[in-house]
Amino acid sequence: MNPKTNFEKCKSFLKSFTPYQIGYLVTVLVLAAVVTIFFPEMMLESTGGVLLIACSVINVIANPVCELLIAKQSKWNFIVDLVFIEGTYVILALALGWYTLAVTCIFFWIPIDIVSFIRWSKYPDAKDENLTQVKSLGWKKGILVMALVIAFSLVAGSITMNIPGAESSYLEAFASAIGMVNGVLLLLRYSEQWYAWFITTILYIIMDISAGAYGLLIDDFAMLVNTIYGTIRWFLYVQKEKKMKQAISAQIAAQSEEA
Repeated sequence: MNPKTNFEKCKSFLKSFTPYQIGYLVTVLVLAAVVTIFFPEMMLESTGGVLLIACSVINVIANPVCELLIAKQSKWNFIVDLVFIEGTYVILALALGWYTLAVTCIFFWIPIDIVSFIRWSKYPDAKDENLTQVKSLGWKKGILVMALVIAFSLVAGSITMNIPGAESSYLEAFASAIGMVNGVLLLLRYSEQWYAWFITTILYIIMDISAGAYGLLIDDFAMLVNTIYGTIRWFLYVQKEKKMKQAISAQIAAQSEEA
C-alpha cells in the first residue's frame, strides 16, 4: 500500500472532526467575535492597548482549538500551542503581573511543546493515524504528583510575592505548578492530565475575574466544557485499549495451553 500524501493526511484529519467538535469551535468563535466587536473593553479592562486586546482575542480563539485537539488525541495541539498561544500569553502575563506564568511559558511550555510533539509522533494509534495512543496513571503516582505540586506552589509563591507588581502570588504559583504537572502528564500521554487541567482552568477563571479580563472567561468556560469532554473521551479510549490487550493476552494463553 502506498503511503498517504500530505494532502490526503490533511483531508483525513479534517474529516475526523465530529459535528459536536465543529459546533463547539463555531460557538467559541462566534462568542469571541461578539465580545471583541461589541465589548472590546471586556477583553482586558485593567490594561488597555490594541496589542493586549489582540493577544487576548488570539488566546480566546487558540486555546479552545488547542484543547479540542488534545481531546481528539492529536499531536498537532502542540503546534497550535507553540505558535498561537505561548507568545501572546507571555505578553499578557507580564502586563498583568503574572511573572511566574510568564517564566513558565518561556522556559517550560515552549520547550515541552517541541519535545511533546516529537514524542507523540512516535505513538500513533494502530487503527487511526489521527489519534495518539494514551494511557492511565496509577493512584500512587497521582498522590506523589500532588505532593510535588503543593511544594512547588509554596516555594514559587514565596518568591513571586516579593516581585513588585505581582498579583495573587500563591494563586498564580499554584496555577503555574498545576499547569506544569499537566504538561508533563500530557507529554507522557497519561489521561490524568485532565484532572490537573480542570484545577488549572478553575484557577484561571478566578484570576481573569480578579483582573477584569471578563472576555477571557469565554476561553476559560470553553476549556472547562472541553475538559469534561476530553476526560470522558480519553477514559473510554483507555478502557477500550485495556480490554483489547486483555483479550489478546487471553487468546495467546489459550493457544499456548492447546499447544
